[in-house]
Amino acid sequence: MAKSAKRPMSLEKKNGLYGWFFIAPFVLGMVFIYSSIVTESFLFSFNKIETGLEGYTTSCVGLESFKYALFVHPTFVKEALLSVGNLMIQVPVTIFFSLFIAVILNQKMHGRAIFQAMFFLPVILATGIVVKADMNNIMMASMESMAGIETGAASTSSGFNTQNIQSLLESMYIDSNIVTYVMGLVNNIYNVVNYSGVQIILFLAGLQGISPAIYESAQIEGATGWETFWKITVPMISPIVFVNIIYSVVDMFTRSDNVIMALISDVAFNKMNYSASSAMAWIYFAALSIVLGVVAIICYRFVFYQERD
Repeated sequence: MAKSAKRPMSLEKKNGLYGWFFIAPFVLGMVFIYSSIVTESFLFSFNKIETGLEGYTTSCVGLESFKYALFVHPTFVKEALLSVGNLMIQVPVTIFFSLFIAVILNQKMHGRAIFQAMFFLPVILATGIVVKADMNNIMMASMESMAGIETGAASTSSGFNTQNIQSLLESMYIDSNIVTYVMGLVNNIYNVVNYSGVQIILFLAGLQGISPAIYESAQIEGATGWETFWKITVPMISPIVFVNIIYSVVDMFTRSDNVIMALISDVAFNKMNYSASSAMAWIYFAALSIVLGVVAIICYRFVFYQERD
């Protein structure tokens, strides 16, 4: 009796195996390297840590560190709420800006690869010594601006860029909440451009994965460019939009210049209160998990998958 031919692996299973292959380094690193660190941090949040020449000793204090972080520390809760507020401003703007730039870069034009590299360059530069140099430049600029306030020499250009825009909007009797939102966008435009490189690359990959035949069929049927964008492009790249939103939320919560991250580090290494810093970190992680869960539930309803009926 002849053996039946082995059934070839489906494309879905192949893509699943490719996915596991690419995330294998992260999974292995998490299991064999970071799992012990995460467990130790969780135990630290329930214990008082006392350091000495021979190491450290722990004594159980229950939820005291969490109570200190939530009800005693003067700025932790305030800064955490402020971070969530900034998230509501920066993430939508970053997504729209990244999609806008990706659509432009996806057009046929000379030097397209150069322009793509220009927008992705900040992602490469925003590492290691470049970040430290950038932080030093920010500190120097801040000191110079403070000196300019005293002498009246260096406040002209920055005042025009922010205060005049705010005054213009207020003179038009626009709602104060809208003015606050717009000013938040103006003040964060540098961060939006600087931290949108990965999102642009992902959007480009999604746009280039759409078959040109779909656009040609829509054009033959008389669809306008606006209709094509909203009825073909947006649904086809909606999974990429979902991924970019999740990435942007995590990126904002874990940036090196994040106020909460700096606060947790200060409590641990300057104040030498390791239990409180661990409790703050786990509270912050819980807040991030809740935000991601809400975002995932909302976004999943609008994500289009071809296998859905």
